[in-house]
Amino acid sequence: MPGITDVVARHAGRRVYLDTNLFIYVLNGAPGLAEQCVSLLDACCRNEVHGVTGDLTLAELLVQPLRHNDVAAVRAVREMLMESGAVTLIGHDRACFERAARLRAAHALKMPDALHLATALGCEAACFVSNDRGLPAVAGIEISVLGV
Repeated sequence: MPGITDVVARHAGRRVYLDTNLFIYVLNGAPGLAEQCVSLLDACCRNEVHGVTGDLTLAELLVQPLRHNDVAAVRAVREMLMESGAVTLIGHDRACFERAARLRAAHALKMPDALHLATALGCEAACFVSNDRGLPAVAGIEISVLGV
């Protein structure tokens, strides 16, 4: 996948923040998207880039499995985020929430998007990878949208 290959090459050795939707595509096997996301997670496992995401991702990914009492899906989410070694979970502190509020005020973002971007900025990620074409350009971080 050239888009992911370019992200990895441009940001080799640096932190890359992965939006929740990337993990959803992997877990659901989304055609055309899951492969790109697995490629990026593989690069993270090989330490070509340092994959990070916020604790919010864990909460977002667990909603459906918990709603449906799907123990295997809960296990898969935890494995991917906490045991695979592909990503590091980053906590959201007060400074992060204040940064998120500023982003919401400036760009009319939804709170989850603002919190993810604020967390990425706070941990000094070089790039924010998502499939959300509505994310604004934000100083201090490259926004990279998956190609389909």
